[in-house]
Amino acid sequence: MLRIACLVLLFACGSKSTDAPTEEKKPHAKHEDRHEPATATPSLALKVHVDGSDQTWAQDVFDKVPHSTGKNNDGQDRDVWSLRDLVHTAVGPSARVVAVAGDIRMPIDTKAWDDPDKTPILHRTKRGALKFRWADKDGKWGDTGVKDVTELEVTR
Repeated sequence: MLRIACLVLLFACGSKSTDAPTEEKKPHAKHEDRHEPATATPSLALKVHVDGSDQTWAQDVFDKVPHSTGKNNDGQDRDVWSLRDLVHTAVGPSARVVAVAGDIRMPIDTKAWDDPDKTPILHRTKRGALKFRWADKDGKWGDTGVKDVTELEVTR
């Protein structure tokens, strides 16, 4: 009888209470990578589909295009490229992006692409990934359009 009592006590002390919230049960706030510690910046690589032909743009393609430094929402510096300049340099002066893909696929219509008051930009995140958004004529960033950009669809 004493053995059974000891076993019951041992199991009772060793088991987790199901009433206490676990890490899996706790609600999570929206994830913001800008609040994570900085890591080494990886080389850039982007899959690009130009009129049905597949390419990969590596760091060297980005290095050929002038880039600037922009400020994220927390005021931290980020490398920024005009997507128009990038595509015109890598593909040709008449090229345009018809879609940006990453966490979602966002089509870009001709009117938006040709709007002189907006600039389509790619910028690095703290993790080194790319984000797509529009900037106004004063360089102010709009809301994020596509996170973790991995592909572009381009036409000439």
